[in-house]
Amino acid sequence: MTYFIQVLLVAILYYLTDTFASFGGMVFGRYTCQRPLVGGLLVGLIFGDLQKGLELGIAFQLAYMGAFAVGGAVTIDVGVASYPIMALSIINGLDTGTALALAAPVSVLTANLVHVMRAFNTFCTSIVHKGIEHTNYRTIFMGNVILPQLFLVAKNFFVVFILLYLGVDAVDGLLAVIPENVLHALGLLGNTLPAVGMAMLLKFNISGNWMFIFFVLGFMMMSVMGMSFIAIGIVAAAIAFFYYLIEKNDQPQVAGVSAAADDDEEL
Repeated sequence: MTYFIQVLLVAILYYLTDTFASFGGMVFGRYTCQRPLVGGLLVGLIFGDLQKGLELGIAFQLAYMGAFAVGGAVTIDVGVASYPIMALSIINGLDTGTALALAAPVSVLTANLVHVMRAFNTFCTSIVHKGIEHTNYRTIFMGNVILPQLFLVAKNFFVVFILLYLGVDAVDGLLAVIPENVLHALGLLGNTLPAVGMAMLLKFNISGNWMFIFFVLGFMMMSVMGMSFIAIGIVAAAIAFFYYLIEKNDQPQVAGVSAAADDDEEL
């Protein structure tokens, strides 16, 4: 597989995971394939280094686990971290901390390209309006589907092309001139991002202070007891099942059932 084909595949995957992509959308794109764990698997397969891809995918997944868009505000482009940045990290042999530190500013920068896309969609909306006025379904389809998707493909491929096809030598030169202590500091900074992502996830998922005991239990099972992810997942599923049964039994009885019970007592 040539390098250009690899870059092309990364660009296609980056496009499919975009929210604006007709073939990707929210469920298949953003909430499935855009996740760094999936991106690390696919990028690792493309570049022939599955182990490195999964290592980066796990670290990036923890770092960006709590990242989400509120309304129309997009602050972080998780897709660029899951595909172009991860591919760039594999190509240049970057360690996990440096890759995370590199992904942070790039993901914020490319997130602002959403506004460019929305501005172009405003132009496409005017084309759709003209098609509606003249009852021209071909014009409507052109302004509603064809032109926005062509612009999105060009935008995403441009990002991947700059970062990968033209950026390899640039990144190598940049890493060569950056002092080693600065790279070490970036690595340390990047290693803290998974903790930040986990903290954001806990903030939104833990509704009661007592639930924090489950996080402590999982940490003890992994760090102290040395249990595998599969074993911890089985224990977590068992706890979740028992919790479900307890919550189900605590639900109030239906009024009709209570009334029938009262009638039985009177008899």
